[in-house]
Amino acid sequence: MDPSISLCLNESFPIALHTKSVDLRGSSRPSHSSSCEQGGPFSFNHALDSLSSCAALRDLKSGSCVHAATIKRGFDADVIVGNTLLNFYSKCGCVVDATKVFEYMPERTVVSWTSMMSAFCELGESDKVMSMYQQMLQEVDPNEFSLSVLLKACAQKADPRLVESVHCWVVKEGCVAEGFLSNALVGAYAKSGYRSVAEKLIGESEGTDVVSWTSLISRAVEEGEVEMAMRYFLRMQEDGIAPNEVTILSVLRACSLINELLVFKWVHGLIMKVGWCLDDFVLNSLLEMYLVNGYFFEGMQIFCTYMFVGEDRYLQPETLAVILQGCCRVGFLELGKQIHCFLIKKRAFPSLVVENSLINLYAENGRAHSAFEHFKRMSAKDIVSWNSIISCLARDGNSSEAIRQFKKIHYNGGDEPSRPDFVTLLAILHACSEMSSAQLGQMFHGYITKTGLVRDIFMQNSLIDMYGRTGRLDLAKSVFQDMQIKDLPSYNSLIMALGINGDGLSAVRAFDKLKELQTIQPNGVTFINVLSACAHAGMVEEGLGIFYSMKREYGVEPSIEHFACVVDLLARSGKLEEALAFVKAMPTVPGPAVWGALLGACAIHSRIDVAEESAKWLSLLDPQGKAWRVGMSNVYASVGQWEDSWKVRAELEQLDGKEEAWSSVAVRGDDVKFMVNDTKHPQSRSIYEVLATLTNHIKL
Repeated sequence: MDPSISLCLNESFPIALHTKSVDLRGSSRPSHSSSCEQGGPFSFNHALDSLSSCAALRDLKSGSCVHAATIKRGFDADVIVGNTLLNFYSKCGCVVDATKVFEYMPERTVVSWTSMMSAFCELGESDKVMSMYQQMLQEVDPNEFSLSVLLKACAQKADPRLVESVHCWVVKEGCVAEGFLSNALVGAYAKSGYRSVAEKLIGESEGTDVVSWTSLISRAVEEGEVEMAMRYFLRMQEDGIAPNEVTILSVLRACSLINELLVFKWVHGLIMKVGWCLDDFVLNSLLEMYLVNGYFFEGMQIFCTYMFVGEDRYLQPETLAVILQGCCRVGFLELGKQIHCFLIKKRAFPSLVVENSLINLYAENGRAHSAFEHFKRMSAKDIVSWNSIISCLARDGNSSEAIRQFKKIHYNGGDEPSRPDFVTLLAILHACSEMSSAQLGQMFHGYITKTGLVRDIFMQNSLIDMYGRTGRLDLAKSVFQDMQIKDLPSYNSLIMALGINGDGLSAVRAFDKLKELQTIQPNGVTFINVLSACAHAGMVEEGLGIFYSMKREYGVEPSIEHFACVVDLLARSGKLEEALAFVKAMPTVPGPAVWGALLGACAIHSRIDVAEESAKWLSLLDPQGKAWRVGMSNVYASVGQWEDSWKVRAELEQLDGKEEAWSSVAVRGDDVKFMVNDTKHPQSRSIYEVLATLTNHIKL
């Protein structure tokens, strides 16, 4: 026997759990119990109070000890103790043990049956509740509490006919449907989809209280009838019923769906006036209402008011995550860092949902190193954590580390390995694209096929994009041709793949095929891809024709990116004067992308005058830019103006945050980084010999 149970059987078992007990006494106390009450240290009252306390605390171990003591003293045969035991085991989630107690009870009252019905109802076993109700009718008559449990079970099945049947029985038996039972009827009708009947009951009943109105408002919100929910809220107050905190939680959900700042402020003012803001659940919902709907500053005012002034308040992890996501959306990295420090001070970690939001905050603001360091310190990780860090590393150019983290997903130290999902595989395909590794891409293509996601249209579009960027145009075309359903991103990915691989003619043909479709219309991305393809292939006339058809035929307004593509198209083909005239005739102010495209072509055609004019504008539009300075240095070098080229290079080196340029190559699955004139590699001598041989061969 367990030593703790043996201790409980001792008559000197200390009863230290004294809280307000739950009154489950379904009948008067038997006369034979009176002597027990005055007996030893473990009396009848001690048993009831201790079991009720253990039920309130959900303390299964201590309650089991008390149960053993009641068996020893013979109290377990008493119906009151039996009812209390039923309540205890039900509250602790041990319905099997509660059923055993129920079956061995020598006498069962309506409280006994109601306790068991309630236990099964909490588990969602509505059919079992109805079966027990039928059995109960053979022994005892139901009361308003057992009928309320039955109505809750009917509502779980969402069958209004069952609710109507119970309602008819209540009327037939002459039961007064007021108070507790009236609230149960209103709630059952509302949850079963008969909101109009519930509304009618509220109007007819004299005992309607805040519970009925709250049920009606909550159901209207769940059905998306948020304006009706607000009307119920107003009618409730017109009838003299004061809302409570539960009502306000439903009203805040309705306001969040309405997404009107004026409504937000109205409800916010009511909450402040009544004092509901002192409730932590209301405070959390109020914060989320503002933050989720984009009113970040209003939400942060509430956060600062209640978290930094006066007594600290409890914020749910989900609310803290929403605050961090808000910092991410508006680009407030410094504020996010301050909140991070605040969370550390308040010992908010570990919290998976908050830590995932922190990773996203740093990742979206270009702080991949901070995101990765925080990720490594996490004590527990889920697939959201892995997806966030893999996507972050891939976007930051650290694709090899993203691949390594993917390998670790199955060995994350948890009880069960995380399984890569749809988002994980999309991120890993992006990493393969950044690495330009067709071999890795094919490997993950096989993995995707094994998982069964290869037929997903988003996955297929990503595969086309990956193969296009890694130079496997044949595989990109193969994936496109095997697609059973093609959407606009499918054509955009194919046109992009054809363009960057120099097959401009095929890209234009794919664009023409897209135009023939009646169900899909090209968008701005489509025109960027096809114009870029024309520029790389030198198809000037075709590209200009496509550009001028954008707005005329498809209603797509040209953006800066489209103008930059046309400038690149003209400049690459040597028509620099036309390109410059096009830039000056633009209806909008040319951006750095436009002047950068013009500057990039000047090195090919050795046009120092156009290059200097482009650089003049770029120095104003992008004073800290490095790419255009490199281009200008190359232009000077192409015409032999070495002194000017060195001046631009010197200016480039003086820019703050300049990083040494490096490249990488994948060797047997590992990334090997190198710089200009690098000799750190152990085989550098052999590498330079092979490079010299290749250079001589090219010259020949």
